[in-house]
Amino acid sequence: MKGSRSRWAGVLPLTAVLVAGLGAVPASASPAVAPTGAQQVTAACKMSVGSVTGAGDHYIREYTATTPPSMTGETPGLLATFLDAGMASSMVKEPVAAGSRYSGWMVFGNVMWDVSYQVDAQNKPIAGTTTTARVGGGWDGYSYFETSRTTKRTNQYALRSDGTLFRWTMSGATWAAKVSAPGFSSVRAMALISQTATYDTFLATTRGGALYSVHVPTTGAFKPVVKLVRAAGSRWEKPINLVAERCGQYGTLLVGIDRNGQNAEMFAIGHVNGTATVINELHWVDAEFADPVYFRMTGRPDLTPPLNGE
Repeated sequence: MKGSRSRWAGVLPLTAVLVAGLGAVPASASPAVAPTGAQQVTAACKMSVGSVTGAGDHYIREYTATTPPSMTGETPGLLATFLDAGMASSMVKEPVAAGSRYSGWMVFGNVMWDVSYQVDAQNKPIAGTTTTARVGGGWDGYSYFETSRTTKRTNQYALRSDGTLFRWTMSGATWAAKVSAPGFSSVRAMALISQTATYDTFLATTRGGALYSVHVPTTGAFKPVVKLVRAAGSRWEKPINLVAERCGQYGTLLVGIDRNGQNAEMFAIGHVNGTATVINELHWVDAEFADPVYFRMTGRPDLTPPLNGE
């Protein structure tokens, strides 16, 4: 968008660097070139990103991997309702008799809420369909929250400011089986990129500018496996939010949002495999990113292919 913007996504030679809180053994460096073969990420890939504005409005925007990447759709949802939202997980849009239903979890102040509302066929909110259910307090000490939904399970993940990563397994509406792992104090932003029957995988950036994958088994002991993707100094320190979407059979379309600069850059990422991961920088998105909260828009698990980035 603007020529004055610094490029914080360049790929530099990798060194054996251990970032505080994220230990990994790096492999040899890989240049950032376009994915090929099974890893090909096409320019037709799109992603749907939700946001909540400072006025409490819910918006859904579509971004496409054009040249340069661009916003190709904008739909207002429920307006002036989510005031003071500070954090949100991915939000589901699913079909209902009246049209569609949006649902997800949001944090207001220090309290987590389960929220939903319905829209008609023209995506106009339907009066009287908004629901809220209080989950609990104490969320002011967290910096990241996400929901992983599959046809077999729903897991909630949260990163506390002291670097502890938590997971809950949903049993109906109950947050159950809480587990945790320390060691993520250097993380600045995270995005869910892969979902299978036995694990979830995230991409995580650090304040020092490194990029890691975090592979989290969903069965057995809660022991996340962290791998270096790009070393510290590779200028991944700017994004405050990461939003990812499946692109092709094995690829990921990733947007790194810098709310301070009100801009974002898009990346095509091949199947994640440590430092051998192929990353194609698609440049700045031709749009403004000024909202305080961003999250992935997705569909019901039985109607939507799972993320498959690792």
